[in-house]
Amino acid sequence: MIWDYILLAIVVLTALLAVSVPNIVYAILFLLCTNVSLGILYYMMGAPMVSVFQLAIFAGAIVVFFLITVILTRGGEAE
Repeated sequence: MIWDYILLAIVVLTALLAVSVPNIVYAILFLLCTNVSLGILYYMMGAPMVSVFQLAIFAGAIVVFFLITVILTRGGEAE
C-alpha cells in the first residue's frame, strides 16, 4: 500500500517537472520516468497487459521519437 503512494508521488512529481523544466532533453527524461512509474503502478494494480503497453508504446516508442526529433532539430534550451 505504501509503495502505491510512493509511486504516485513520483508520477506527479516527474510529470510536473516534465512540463516545467526549460531544457527539452530533461523534459523527455522526466516524461520517461513518468511513463515507467505508471507502468509499474499498472502492474501492481493487476493489469500486466496495460503495463506492457505503457512501457512498450509510451516509454519506448514515443520517448525515442521525441529524442530523435530533438536531435534532428535545433532542440535544447527553450527561449
